[in-house]
Amino acid sequence: MLKIFSLTSMVLLLMSCSGPETIDSLDSERPVVVATTTHLADLARQIGGQSVQVEALMKPGVDPHSYRATAHDITLLHRADLILYHGLSLEGKLSRLLEGDPANERTPFSPCKLIAKNELIFTSEENSLVDPHLWFSPKLWGECGLHIRDQLCQTFPDQAEQFQANFLVFEKSLQEIDQWAKAVIGQIPKDKRVLITSHDAFQYFGKYFQIEVVALQGINTNVEAGLSDRARFTSIIRKYQCPALFVESSVNPKALQEIARETGAIIGGTLFSDALGPVEQWAITTSGKKYSTGTWQGMMIHNIQTIEVALKKAR
Repeated sequence: MLKIFSLTSMVLLLMSCSGPETIDSLDSERPVVVATTTHLADLARQIGGQSVQVEALMKPGVDPHSYRATAHDITLLHRADLILYHGLSLEGKLSRLLEGDPANERTPFSPCKLIAKNELIFTSEENSLVDPHLWFSPKLWGECGLHIRDQLCQTFPDQAEQFQANFLVFEKSLQEIDQWAKAVIGQIPKDKRVLITSHDAFQYFGKYFQIEVVALQGINTNVEAGLSDRARFTSIIRKYQCPALFVESSVNPKALQEIARETGAIIGGTLFSDALGPVEQWAITTSGKKYSTGTWQGMMIHNIQTIEVALKKAR
């Protein structure tokens, strides 16, 4: 008989197996917001500011599609005053745990699930599977920020004024990055605007910035590419006469590196896709604006610059 565990039951089970969890870093003076992904944690930090303490379950370089919750994670979720998750099947089994817990007093919140259906990208007409990688559209990520602001205001109303002020700062920086990115990509010759990556995480990016996107794997990294996928992929690479290929920080680069050797294509660099970059790594725009790659802004700057340099060099 199949048993469904609530979040509370899972906490007790994991703690009994691994011993009591202590989380010394939690600040008893501030509400705790727990976010599943690095992208959501960054958004919560930028909008929540010093009024909340944000903890991310996943770290830089971690693939959310295949992520498995630890005892530490479950304890954090149990301690949270607000839980943020991406949804749209990005977190796999973890999101199913969060969505299927009727005993949870703090209903997990997904800003992405409030995005209008006509704004989303679907992988096919047949299965209507949603592409969850919508942070690559500045417009849609700005909408997610707006929904998080509203949820923070609703959950912690005493700090609503500060959340609104923080959101306006975030929104301004997003618009600046958006305009800068369009200008940079506009300098890449149109016949070279082809982004070839490990897995299909960049469709929102391609649609927004008008770049053709080709990927070896589908939107879910748990599904490995087969021989027919590799043959199709190799054929496309040769069609474009050995363009640059881009590996991703959260995806094993081995398959793409092998294909690059087979076709003579170059590896154009590493992009941040399903996870943001390290906090200690920095990205700088041509105007001198500096951001950590552990932020949405820094991630976008790093990716845009990496793509620009590689595609301009590609044959």
